[in-house]
Amino acid sequence: MARQSSGSRAGARGARRANGHAARPRRAPAAAAHETFELLDVPLLVEKAPDHPCHQCARCCTYVAIQIDRPRSNVEYDYVVWYLLHPDVSVFVDWEGDWYVKFETRCRNLTATGLCGIYETRPAICRDFDWRECEQTVKDEPPDQFLFESAEQFTDWLRKRRPRSWRRFREFQRASRRGKGDRALRRLAPRSPAQGDGGAVAGGAPASFSTSRSSSLRC
Repeated sequence: MARQSSGSRAGARGARRANGHAARPRRAPAAAAHETFELLDVPLLVEKAPDHPCHQCARCCTYVAIQIDRPRSNVEYDYVVWYLLHPDVSVFVDWEGDWYVKFETRCRNLTATGLCGIYETRPAICRDFDWRECEQTVKDEPPDQFLFESAEQFTDWLRKRRPRSWRRFREFQRASRRGKGDRALRRLAPRSPAQGDGGAVAGGAPASFSTSRSSSLRC
């Protein structure tokens, strides 16, 4: 279902990366080679000028977006729900109708001052970025056509926008829950006080554990 975005199309947020230019470290003189470690910190000692187009912003260096197929089947709807059950993961639809899974994850080469620590060797997807298309620059429309940050937001959208698909998906979910499942995954036991649960009661069972809930827990 998922495919990596080329990042070359206008409006695809997966291609958006900041072009902050870090100063190139100077080469230390041979006589002061022991001081090289101080010169390597140069990118941390400079910052973007007030007239820099990305001044006080490095938003597009704090996430990764991967393009996915537009969901049409029950299985694909289920994938979207699965994505959205994870923290720091969202799904959005851009203004061209393309779907993306977005992962909130900061680039490891983004410096404390919001500059690129590998500017001269940054990936092509970063070089292709045009700050004029950044969501922080374009203010005449929302950055996304649709944005889903939870499974509930997506299923509510599906119910309102595609009611027939929603009904089929609901039946798909009910049918999948009627399956017997793997009996091995039903082997559950209450945690003992020695395991440091913090909510244990007499007999070793955690206060929040009950046999009625245990049937819904799986590995």
